[in-house]
Amino acid sequence: MLIRVCQALLALLLCPAYVAVQAADNIVMVVIDNVPAKMIGSYGNKYIATPNIDQLANEGLQLDQAFASSGVCSPTRATLLSGLMPSQNGVHNALPSEVGLKEWSALAEYPSLPGELSKAGYKTALIGKYHLGTPEQAQMSFDHWVTFASGHTSSFHNMAVIDNGKQYRSEKHLTDYWTDKAVDFIAQQDKQQPFFLYLSYNGPYLLPPLVLEEPQNRYADYYRRNPVPTAKDPLHPYLENFVSRALQSDDGGGEFLKGWRAEEGHKSRWAEVAWGMVKSLNNPTAMRHAASELSMVDEGIGRVMQALKAQGLDKDTLIVFTSDQGASLGEHGLWGNSSASLPTAAYDENMNVPLILRHPGKIKVKKSKEPVNQFDLAPSLLAYVGLDAKQLASSPGRDLSRFFKGQAKPAKPADIIFEYMRTRAIRSDGWKLVKRFPGGPNELYQISSDPGEYHNLIEQAAYQSKATELTEKLRDFFDRHASPEFDVWKGGTGRAVLEYGGRNEFYQQYFPNWQKPFVRSKAAKEE
Repeated sequence: MLIRVCQALLALLLCPAYVAVQAADNIVMVVIDNVPAKMIGSYGNKYIATPNIDQLANEGLQLDQAFASSGVCSPTRATLLSGLMPSQNGVHNALPSEVGLKEWSALAEYPSLPGELSKAGYKTALIGKYHLGTPEQAQMSFDHWVTFASGHTSSFHNMAVIDNGKQYRSEKHLTDYWTDKAVDFIAQQDKQQPFFLYLSYNGPYLLPPLVLEEPQNRYADYYRRNPVPTAKDPLHPYLENFVSRALQSDDGGGEFLKGWRAEEGHKSRWAEVAWGMVKSLNNPTAMRHAASELSMVDEGIGRVMQALKAQGLDKDTLIVFTSDQGASLGEHGLWGNSSASLPTAAYDENMNVPLILRHPGKIKVKKSKEPVNQFDLAPSLLAYVGLDAKQLASSPGRDLSRFFKGQAKPAKPADIIFEYMRTRAIRSDGWKLVKRFPGGPNELYQISSDPGEYHNLIEQAAYQSKATELTEKLRDFFDRHASPEFDVWKGGTGRAVLEYGGRNEFYQQYFPNWQKPFVRSKAAKEE
């Protein structure tokens, strides 16, 4: 017995990180799907009911100028968990669930937020959408693993789920299912071991064909009686071009989206998805679907908050609420995330996401216009709980933990950086530049006087020096941080997939030695 006690004491001495977090704060990171900041009540929306998210804002820090680092789900979720940009980790586009390997994680070879927390003694749980590899078994140092097979959402009803190795079909609305599982997980926790819960909702999910179906949830009738206004902007040429390209593909747009384990009867074709974006514009059904599913998620967040209080963990837990990326809901004549246009869009509707942090007694209640990049979050959260943000050394992100706690404001506002394959953008000091490789079309907006981004100044001689200045800043960022293997502007490639719809031929023609997107195991990389 004495020997075992001595061995236990020695183990503690040899694991100072674990000892350091014995009384550390829990983290609940809630990520929702495709929601721009302007859909949330506390950000000014008067038509969609989000009382629980609004409560988080009223009791915490709301960042009004938080921006996604890319335009679709897999890249942004990869950034949230790793602190890396797509041109660093190779996750450039929405990943398929079937990649040719039985067990594969796109981020296996990188340090990550859950990985570092796990090493420090945290209990880690993923509940909800993964979308970063094969889903059957736990990945990325998560101990508790509840997810579903696909990355995209074909329905919220009667869906197949994966519950810690068990596979079955949920009879509940999928949002309720994730919430139930999160509440159950919280009920199992105590103050003896800190935990990290990554509650990754796949709702409200604003993309067709699903968003064009009449919603089947308990908020649908409310929004039938209280319709949400729709934007009236005319069809954008980028969306018109997207539809045209889908119809001109080799099979006339009939190709199924490859690699998705869609539920039977829910497979989507390129042309169907492209036309669905157009049909969603100024469409009351689409807005009703979007609003009601967001209210479903909001209700779930309220239940999670109640579960923390019931367990006596409320004051010991940092809640982080955000979205993976934004989406247009008719603004500029676009619908959906950045993938729903050609060339890909980088308006603020696509980039500006809600970000709220609540921790009673530790985070001061306020709203801030401090610019925050999505890649700032992972290193900041490590530092917030007393770990070393430099464990994510390759991240371009800043440690904002002291700012989050109200102890220090960053010395100067950061530039916002965005990339989605051949589209890159920088937001700096009241200006925004969008560059597209290799030859445009490019855009320049004076955000301070044109927040809606309706007046493109890129061709006006008076603004050429500003465009040149921002171009150099954007280039310098990627010169410093991008990996040559994954910098697509310099002939790099991606993991598993790059562009859909037969558009990779551009890279093959432009870069003679271009390598196709690949899948490899962590062991293969180490060899």
